[in-house]
Amino acid sequence: MKRAMPRAAALAAGAALLASCAVGAESQGGGGESGSADYPSGNIEIVVPYDAGGATDQLARLIAPAIEEALGEDASVIVLNEPGGAGTVGTTSLVNAEPDGYTLAITAPGPLTVQTHFGEATYTLDDVQPVARIATSPIVFAVRADAPWETLDDFIADAEADPGSIRYASTGAGNPANIAVEKFDMAAGIDTVQVPFASSSEAVTALLGDNVDAAAGSPSAFLASVEAGDLRILANLGEGSAEGYEDVPTLTDSGFDASTNIVTGLIAPAGTPDEIVTTVADAVETALADPEVADAIAATGVIPSFGDGATYGEDLQRDSEENHTVLLDLGLIE
Repeated sequence: MKRAMPRAAALAAGAALLASCAVGAESQGGGGESGSADYPSGNIEIVVPYDAGGATDQLARLIAPAIEEALGEDASVIVLNEPGGAGTVGTTSLVNAEPDGYTLAITAPGPLTVQTHFGEATYTLDDVQPVARIATSPIVFAVRADAPWETLDDFIADAEADPGSIRYASTGAGNPANIAVEKFDMAAGIDTVQVPFASSSEAVTALLGDNVDAAAGSPSAFLASVEAGDLRILANLGEGSAEGYEDVPTLTDSGFDASTNIVTGLIAPAGTPDEIVTTVADAVETALADPEVADAIAATGVIPSFGDGATYGEDLQRDSEENHTVLLDLGLIE
């Protein structure tokens, strides 16, 4: 497998190529039918709208080489982190890019299905073209190993007895973990209090330090502490079992219809030609069909789950509608 060209070198090479072309000739990936026919031929940039090292970044860096291989020898896939604004900075960059298949993004749903409801994002869900679903991840609810609650019923009983006394950590109001817990609270008829943190690692540190009573987030955030015996997972607030959490009861198992899953996928700017979308989606499907790639992704605590652009688009639309309802109920939007 070829090594992806560093971005600076890629830009320099691209400039040299353009300088050598005849004036008026159409450049590679310039959009339109001829661009679609030649695709892929050059550097494909995958934007991750979060910091390096996080769950989405890990997923992107695991699957990018496999996508590159599936696309063929003329493609080179580069992962670029553009964090900020709860994912809106990188997503805005994607939306403003040329719809030629050479700028894509791998993202969790938050920038598309939560932040768009707050009126601060400069884009809507209609400004992106869903390409492929890559993975899903349930939200899990963790407590310290010495916590008094052995079961979810124990937790609910204490929360009912003293409303507002139990504090849980997540990465901020309106994020998927916060929404998952609020949906659970509504279904169970209890009232817990969110304590926001800047990152999942800070939330885990707060829980380990006895600064909060519980924490919610993706399975990968808690895996090391669970394996060390410092934390345990009280409930799976989503559907499906991530690797290492097969024995954790889901909310459905406990009789609640309030599941929340994080769906991560690949998007392109709206207007990207259908032929290009299909080509990239096929490459994602091929990548996920490789057991080595799928196992590596599963080891990070997410569930490999391919879906084509139409399926992924339905996932995002459903998530957006559900989040809108929850955000209204929480009084976070009007």
